[in-house]
Formats: sequence, structure tokens, C-alpha cells
Amino acid sequence: MPLPRPQPVALPVSDLTLDMGPKLDMDRYVPAFLNSIANKLSSGASRLYFKHFGIGVVEWRIIVHLVAEPWCTAARICQIIGMDKAAVSRSYALMEDRGLIQFRPAEPRGREAALTVAGRDLHDRILVMALERERRLLADLSPREVDTLINLLGRLLARIPHVNAYDPAPEEIAVD
Repeated sequence: MPLPRPQPVALPVSDLTLDMGPKLDMDRYVPAFLNSIANKLSSGASRLYFKHFGIGVVEWRIIVHLVAEPWCTAARICQIIGMDKAAVSRSYALMEDRGLIQFRPAEPRGREAALTVAGRDLHDRILVMALERERRLLADLSPREVDTLINLLGRLLARIPHVNAYDPAPEEIAVD
């Protein structure tokens, strides 16, 4: 018999702090903007691609990478597109079952993947939708603004290792 779930305890209003001091300005916090844009674009693409082609955005990202770099290991794909190895492995299995990719042995004890003819055909069909989604996303920007945006995003991407290296010492973390 399952144990009863503990009920949340309502705090007296006097114990609630509605103004807890500093907080993020969510209208100006760039990581939140980028994350929101990426999540919404990914979920929309995944729904669309699954509806029409039976694959999600993870498989699409792998397909795109395998067009650019055939005979690529899962580890390399994870490194380039920043995806979890387990997600890539699951997608590899699905794509292999559907005949979209093939494998060959790779040193030292891995394997490399490349698209099959069916995989390349799927890429070409989805690419039309992907480019239309991009066109709609950027429709309010001039060509010069698009170039500026791409430049800025590239610069931000280049900063990621520096950002992720940040790990303050315990004495630098304020706990008041």
C-alpha cells in the first residue's frame, strides 16, 4: 500500500516574503531570452517534424550534422551540437531502425554514422520546412540586422567555455 503523500503546510502570511531583495530582470536577462527562444523553437520544430516525418528535433539536428560531417561518431555530434550522449544514442537507434543512417566501425572501439539515401532524402524534405521557419523568424529583420545577429550569436557561442568555467570559491558566495 502506498504511503500517504505529505500535505503542504500553508505558511502564515506574516512568514511570506514577497520582496526578497535582488532578482533577475526577466525582460533583460539574456540567458533567459536565449533559453526561451531555443525551447520554443525546438518544441515547435519537434511537433512539426514528428507530425509530418515521424522524427523529432534531436534526430533533425543529427541529420543536419551528418550532412555536414558524414561518418561522425556520437561523441563528436555531442561535442559539436551540445547534446546529451544518451539522447544521441537513442536517436541513433531510432534512425537506424528506420533506415536513415548506417554505421561503420571507428577506432578505438566506437562507430561512425552516415546518412543513407533515405536519410538524405528526409533531410532534403525537412530542410524546406526548416528554412521557412527561419524565414518567418527573421522576417522583421533587415539583411544587415540578420548579419549582425549571426555575428553576435557567434560571439556569444565562443564565450560559452569561459562562462561555463566560472565556479566561485565558497567564500565568494554570499549567504546572508
